[in-house]
Amino acid sequence: MRTRKGTETQEDNAASPEPRGHKRHSSKTDASAPEPKAKQAKKTKTANPETSKASDDSKPHLKLSDIEFEFDRSQLRDPRATPGRVTKPHYHRMDLSEEFISDFYIPKNAKPENNPASLDYDMHKCLKNGPDGPPTYDHAGFQLDFKKVQDTMKPRAYNKKAMVNGMERRLEKAAKDEKELYEAFFVDGKGPDGCDGDLQVKDYIKDHISKDLGVPWHQIDGKQARKWEQQGFEKVKADEWWREPNEEEKKRMLHMTRGSVFRKFL
Repeated sequence: MRTRKGTETQEDNAASPEPRGHKRHSSKTDASAPEPKAKQAKKTKTANPETSKASDDSKPHLKLSDIEFEFDRSQLRDPRATPGRVTKPHYHRMDLSEEFISDFYIPKNAKPENNPASLDYDMHKCLKNGPDGPPTYDHAGFQLDFKKVQDTMKPRAYNKKAMVNGMERRLEKAAKDEKELYEAFFVDGKGPDGCDGDLQVKDYIKDHISKDLGVPWHQIDGKQARKWEQQGFEKVKADEWWREPNEEEKKRMLHMTRGSVFRKFL
């Protein structure tokens, strides 16, 4: 699967001497006459809507299975299975090429829960299933938490102070988790040279600890890192362990991070 992730022409009638409503006689030399190509193109587009509808109906409807995929584990630094992942990951509309999309029929103005390629497909499907319905899995294959999804989809009044305070708390927690992750995972608590503040390093530490403990990636924090250390896992030397991720690893990590705050803790 290949993936990723008009102007309106106006006629110049300013020079026309005829009164409004008078039928005008054009000639080969009349520069202000309408452009036949533009009008013909417009007429052709709308002349036979039944033909266009029949063409759409002949295409297969896009299903979730059409946009599911698997990562190439031979390209991953750690090919072990991903804890907590239940279903295959799938692409979003932004990840898909126009050529691929054109092979399928997607109703215009389709509700997000009826369009598997929609960015909000998983969220809306989760709400539709409800708290007691079947579990809903996101684009990375992890189960969504109904309450988290419901809370974020509720209309909220804009409150700048609350937003700023919330952001500050999240930044403080992220900094604390990063410090604890480094101290637990790396020898001497020091990260790779030249990578201070690089979120990629933190993401791959979490991935390593996740697979060692069998705990989903989105649940790994400073507390889980200390647990990993206490269980006797060997610390690593940062510069020997770290390398820049390849394209397949970047694609996988994008799926791991995107929307992770809405996942259920197992």
